[in-house]
Formats: sequence, structure tokens, C-alpha cells
Amino acid sequence: MSEWAARLEQLVGKISAPIAVVGPDWSDAYVWVKQRIGNVSPQNLLELQEETLGIDAVREAEEFLSFVPGAELKYLLVPGADNLTPEAQNAFLKTLEEPPIYARIFLFCQRWSSLLPTVRSRVVSVTLAPKSKEELGVTNHWEYLMCGGSKKLLQVLRENIDWAKDVKGKKVLFCKDLDSYKLAAFFLQLMNDNGKKINLLNDMFEMENALQSNVNKEMVFDRMLMTGVTNK
Repeated sequence: MSEWAARLEQLVGKISAPIAVVGPDWSDAYVWVKQRIGNVSPQNLLELQEETLGIDAVREAEEFLSFVPGAELKYLLVPGADNLTPEAQNAFLKTLEEPPIYARIFLFCQRWSSLLPTVRSRVVSVTLAPKSKEELGVTNHWEYLMCGGSKKLLQVLRENIDWAKDVKGKKVLFCKDLDSYKLAAFFLQLMNDNGKKINLLNDMFEMENALQSNVNKEMVFDRMLMTGVTNK
């Protein structure tokens, strides 16, 4: 049994405090929790899965938990808790601090920092170690660094490589659906060519943060291209 599975085994069913499973690949832990829960009535299981989880999602969770289940427990699972907006996390605080005695809450997220400090202080965390290069079958140092030891992120990164090559070759001039995965794939191309001469990580992280703010994505894209041209 893995360390995280042993840790979860200790916690599940023994404490009522919310549990946050944190790691680049939480899918195995998610499957483990579902199997551990077993077959429960649909009325006693709620999963919140959206690209963006706002206050409406928290209200749905609170309504779900407000009805006493009888002799059974109720389970609230949030796969991709990174997607909870700051407003939703703030609205969730009271429930996380004082969950009903019959409630078991599980948050699954890739980055601990994506949760507000006030949320982190109200949950018990189980940390998952990144997968090794050998487990992922990765030999490229930059590619491993970009995916953060996550099989899922490695797959998404590779799916955007062709797009990044077109950008680098000036076949694509702008992109309205720019996201951090495309950004990482683009910088991977630059680093593969100039890894010994340039250090673009700080630029990448800065622009990833910009993408998460309410900014013009084409402006971020232009900055990205300028950085690439400068460091060729």
C-alpha cells in the first residue's frame, strides 16, 4: 500500500474533518476514495466537477448537506478543487469549519497554493508525491519540469506541441484561446533549442499568472512571442 493510501485509510471513516488530497496526479487517490466509499445512494453522494466552481456550486453543496441522511453518511467530493473561485472558497469556509457530523468532504487539487490559507487551515491534507521520470517515461528534463511530475499534465502538454511549433515557426500569429498549457508547450520549444543559454522560467510563471487574471490574452500572447524572439 502506498504512503498516501495508508494515510487516507487512517483518516477515512475516523474523522469528520474535510480532507484535501493534494498532488499533480490525484486521479488514483480519487478512484481509491470512490472505491472506499463503496455503493451509496445517489442522494448521499455529490460530486462538483466544473471548469469553474463558483458560489452556486457551494450553495448546491450546502443544500445537499442540509438534509440529514438517516443512518448513512453523506459524501461531498470536489475533484479539481483548484477550480473553486476565491469567492466560492470564502463561501465554503463555514461548512469546512463545522461540517455536519454525518458529512465526509474530500477536495482533490493539484496545487496546495490554489486553496486560500483560510481553507487550508480547515482541512486535513494528504500530499501525493509527483511521479518520477521513469514512471512517466520522460527523458527530457524541461518536459518533466513543465509537467511537474503529472501524467495528466504531460499528456496535455504534448497535445499542444504541434501548436507551439507553429507559433515558433511564425505560422500562427495570435491565439484567442491561449492557456497555460499552450504557454508551457511554447516555452518547451524554446528551452529545447536554447536550454543552456536562456532562463525563461520566471517569464513563464509570470505570464501564467497573468493568464489567470482578467487581462487581454492577446496581449499576453504578444509578450510571449517577444520573449521568444529576444532569446533566440
